[in-house]
Amino acid sequence: MSARAGTPQSRRGAPGRSRVPRAEREPQMLAAARQVFAERGYDAASMDEIASVAGISKPMLYAYFGAKEDLFAACVREAGREFRASVKAAAGPLDDGPPDQRLYAGLLSVFAGIERDRQAWDLLYPLEGQGPGGTLGARATYGVYAMTEMVEGMLADAARAQGMQEEALAHVAPMARALAGAVLGLVDWWRRHPDEPKELQAVRAMNLVWRGFERLMEGELWLP
Repeated sequence: MSARAGTPQSRRGAPGRSRVPRAEREPQMLAAARQVFAERGYDAASMDEIASVAGISKPMLYAYFGAKEDLFAACVREAGREFRASVKAAAGPLDDGPPDQRLYAGLLSVFAGIERDRQAWDLLYPLEGQGPGGTLGARATYGVYAMTEMVEGMLADAARAQGMQEEALAHVAPMARALAGAVLGLVDWWRRHPDEPKELQAVRAMNLVWRGFERLMEGELWLP
């Protein structure tokens, strides 16, 4: 005899009653959301489509993440973690070699990380018209600070390896912010010219910053 309606056996097999644990279901939902946000942009993406791609009901999606902006914020946080891990994996050990080569290797690792996970980058830094505005847009760009921290670490390591005096190191943080902005600009250029190699972008970043930074490490400072 088949199981009666309402028994545990029939409830487990009923639509919307998936036995997939949350630890597995949530990453699946985030993967579907990241795909749709990356392809459609924030405004055009719908919870209906995300639920369809994830193979779940829309009420379940809302139950897990709440509103659409909360789901987007969760995607951004995950993309930020993955991007930083991707950059570290691309960089490898930067302990050896002259400081300029170490800085170049670090900058190249940023572009290599983007190449490895463009979807994560598109969520962190959406092109104009593809990301949310207002407070949520500001939250989505928190990756700028992560980029600045990475670049500051690269510059500080290179400076210390060269024996820069501690008083001169005070200039590293603002220079890192300027270089981070330059890197973001180069990435935007690269996204619009994808036929260019990542190595060329890293060389451009080096040529923009290294000559001045090299003089600073030697104790020279330009003054008006």
